Amino acid sequence: MRARTVGLIVVAGLCCAPGCLEGEPEPPVAETDVSAVESRPFVPRPVADAHSAVAAALVELGFGETVGRPTDVVDVESGLLSFTVCDNSRSPDVLSGLASLGYLAGDDRHEAFRAGWNLEHVFSGHRDDHNRFSARRNPYLLCRERGGSSVFLVRLASQDPWSVEHVTRVTPSPPDSIDIDFRCRFLDVSRFGSRGYAGFFWANYMRDLRDAAIHFRGIVDDGAEEVWVEAESTEGFEVGTYLASGASALEFDADHNMALNLRSFSTPRITCPLLISRSANDMVLTLMFDRLRTASDEIRFSSFPPAVDFQYIIHAVQAGRSYGFRARLSWKRWPGREACLGEFRAWQSELFNTPQSPLPRQGSQVP
Repeated sequence: MRARTVGLIVVAGLCCAPGCLEGEPEPPVAETDVSAVESRPFVPRPVADAHSAVAAALVELGFGETVGRPTDVVDVESGLLSFTVCDNSRSPDVLSGLASLGYLAGDDRHEAFRAGWNLEHVFSGHRDDHNRFSARRNPYLLCRERGGSSVFLVRLASQDPWSVEHVTRVTPSPPDSIDIDFRCRFLDVSRFGSRGYAGFFWANYMRDLRDAAIHFRGIVDDGAEEVWVEAESTEGFEVGTYLASGASALEFDADHNMALNLRSFSTPRITCPLLISRSANDMVLTLMFDRLRTASDEIRFSSFPPAVDFQYIIHAVQAGRSYGFRARLSWKRWPGREACLGEFRAWQSELFNTPQSPLPRQGSQVP
């Protein structure tokens, strides 16, 4: 992994907490305070009335919109963007989430994704068959808001091997952005075991990157000045996840079957929840979030080129409690890094000075 700043090259070491191993896993070490969780087959229960089940899930998670009946595809045009939201009835050939995202410039359309923005994994700190691609299996219910512009992607707890109910609201924000509101609640936390955290991993498989670097505001050492960081992973095990300043590496079992998602670099550290990835044709994908790290949850950036990924980690998950974050995804002509930072600050100011849903502000960090 290579992390660049102006006039400075940083070689970042991987965080090696118990279970965070470089290369192939070594034999398990004694971990008397951690109990393994047995992987159990999962068969989703039939949903008698999908429309009513979606309506109930929206209410439980604090959404006030009403929606139409489930469908498999919704096409949206807004400002300079044209995008498609899909369920996962054709997965893995067509993934759930944003199956396509195009920027319209005259007669030209610049497509962002080879395979779109999608929730790829839900994982715990223990070995479990469902750590791998469970989000791509089993039904999603896709519904459009009645009389509005939002689209809802719903996974019912009865359809999820982790017993997590989660809803993603996708709303166009013209001319070149999409607002995302993700909320979840845990009906049964036993599958997450003694380590007690839950991870959600989203992938953005980009069509044509300008380079493999992701850009963010960060520090390269404790106490160092905040700078723009260009973090570039290479190949093999030199890929992984970047943490917020002050965050700790996640501990996980030595026999974990999806450890690549849990490996993290000790440096550089993120100081602002804004991720930039430059593409060909002078295009840029930006992801901005309403939080970076709080006492209960955090955002992490992952780099597995050509994928531009992020994670949402919830610590000490509690049954019945709602969690979530808000984000804005932008696909546009490259305006420069400082302009991207200015747009992020303006969005956060608007977000936190506008009446919102029951989910509270979670202490995001703004430089």
